[in-house]
Amino acid sequence: MKRILHLLLWLWCGQTLAAPALWQATRDNQQLWLFGSVHIADERLATLPPPLLEAFEHSELLLLEVDPLTLRPDNFMHLIERNTDWPARLGERLAQDLEQAVARSGRPALRQLPPWFAALQLTQLKAAKLGFHNRQGVDMQLRLLAQDQQLPVSGLEQPALVMGLLASLHERGLERDFVAHSLEELEQLQDHLDHLLTAWLSGDEQALQALLQEQQSPALTGFIENELLIRRNHMWLTQLEQLAPQRALMVVGALHLYGDQGLISLLQQAGYTLNEVGDKPLY
Repeated sequence: MKRILHLLLWLWCGQTLAAPALWQATRDNQQLWLFGSVHIADERLATLPPPLLEAFEHSELLLLEVDPLTLRPDNFMHLIERNTDWPARLGERLAQDLEQAVARSGRPALRQLPPWFAALQLTQLKAAKLGFHNRQGVDMQLRLLAQDQQLPVSGLEQPALVMGLLASLHERGLERDFVAHSLEELEQLQDHLDHLLTAWLSGDEQALQALLQEQQSPALTGFIENELLIRRNHMWLTQLEQLAPQRALMVVGALHLYGDQGLISLLQQAGYTLNEVGDKPLY
């Protein structure tokens, strides 16, 4: 199983993976809670766990990658080219495969969009058909709760940032690879999503890390790790320093937490003391 689809599902529509752990980060009088979220899920995540709700209740600010209630097509449609030449960009065979997948989806309008965006839309449509929606993701549930309780919310980045990075796939020479992997995994999406969410819910971080280490195009892997993960992690820490909340709950895709350039490590380097809340998965 390749990892490109899984990363993009959990990063953009969706994200990201690892055991659902809640962390405390303290520095001087500042108290942060850090949670590694999944952005899309099925009914298994219908309710929020008590420790996460407690952190929410003690916060004066909810920090999300992007405020999902501000996401609108006009945030990024200027990045979407129209009526591009699919065969010229993908080659005849891959363009035909993508066109057939679009035909099966019943969404012929996707043919007017660039290949990377059409492939992403096919994945999102299939995930929704399988019962995986952003409204069941952790961050959307918390965002709606914040709206009900009038808790301030701030996005850590501009709404169009990720779409702009994905729109650069063609000029980076990565669009063919992205489309090919997306189509390859589309038929196995049910099993893949079930496997990943089950591992996340059970806190089986070793199983998730094993999945994420499976073979992947080196160039595309480098783009995902450097641009979609590491670059954004550093940018978020800068934004956090500027906002300087006294008590905040920070909820981001879980892959952003781990590794040498993950948020846990970066916060420690910035002088925060990190402690995991409890010793069991939250769900």
